[in-house]
Amino acid sequence: MSHSTASKPLEVLDQALCLEIDGEAFYREAAAATTDAGGRTMFLELAEQEADHQRIIRRQAESLQASGRWAGDARCAGVVCDLSQSLFPQGAARAEAVGPRANELEALWFALEKESESYELYRQGALQATDDTAKAIYQYLMAAEREHFDVLMAAYEAIVGQQYRGE
Repeated sequence: MSHSTASKPLEVLDQALCLEIDGEAFYREAAAATTDAGGRTMFLELAEQEADHQRIIRRQAESLQASGRWAGDARCAGVVCDLSQSLFPQGAARAEAVGPRANELEALWFALEKESESYELYRQGALQATDDTAKAIYQYLMAAEREHFDVLMAAYEAIVGQQYRGE
């Protein structure tokens, strides 16, 4: 693989690494700031998963730089994502975060936006990938971001539901 062929994947991986580093830092800060024990646990688990994604991305970047090839990863085998679908619901309007838990809602909404941004980056990488290993890596990361998004959205909806019910 020539340097010019490898440069685009390396650019995507560099951007992905920045998103994952920012995500881990955000989740750790959110865990420290939240007063809810369940929220703290959720944010810390997400931070650990973002750290794992950083390791995967670094390994791929190192392999591409050293050999021009993607490094196989058994965790990525068999993961298939719908590349035609965006993660973030189209046309979704940001909900008004009101009440005593507004900061938690804002943190969750910010996290949802970041997970969506990461998912889109990996989706575009998978769509452009010509290497099967690259496509598998991107789809693994897409699936992880979707899982994060679903966890965060469930927490967001639970808080909004509590506010609606006046709890």
